[in-house]
Amino acid sequence: MQQAVKRMLSKLNLKGPNFDGTPERVERMWKEFFNVEKPNMTVFTTECNEMLIIKNHVVWGFCPHHLLPVRYTFRIGYIPRGVALGLSKLPELANYFVTFLPLQEDLPYLICNALEDALKPQGVGCSVDGMHLCMVMRGVRSPCIEATVTKLKGIILLNPPTHDEFFH
Repeated sequence: MQQAVKRMLSKLNLKGPNFDGTPERVERMWKEFFNVEKPNMTVFTTECNEMLIIKNHVVWGFCPHHLLPVRYTFRIGYIPRGVALGLSKLPELANYFVTFLPLQEDLPYLICNALEDALKPQGVGCSVDGMHLCMVMRGVRSPCIEATVTKLKGIILLNPPTHDEFFH
């Protein structure tokens, strides 16, 4: 990886003391990004049958097309059916799945499916806002542009008041 970064810097004619150690730092950065373990999806018995939501969880990922950063903001929720996860598992799922550099369109599906497999909840939802630097700093060059993708299943999809509760 370090050799690839050296070649890239050379091709871009980027030289000088500011770039000393850059190939090593870039390699460490990428290794750190991909060093995320899959969450342990241990469940706990609960009497709760109300919606549980985490919101405003920010995770940085990378666009698979340009390898530029994407700032994702997650809203993840579910309605238990006798079992629940520890609260930290919801943001941990988001942290885990972004390391695969998926399309933003796939992230809500990955998270909802993982929650359904672990919990068999009454309903599950995930909404992901993404600020893609490939659209902010190149391409359309729109400084505030965001994309939103949502996946809803079960009662959160089918019951309008529950659907509204997820988003507010």
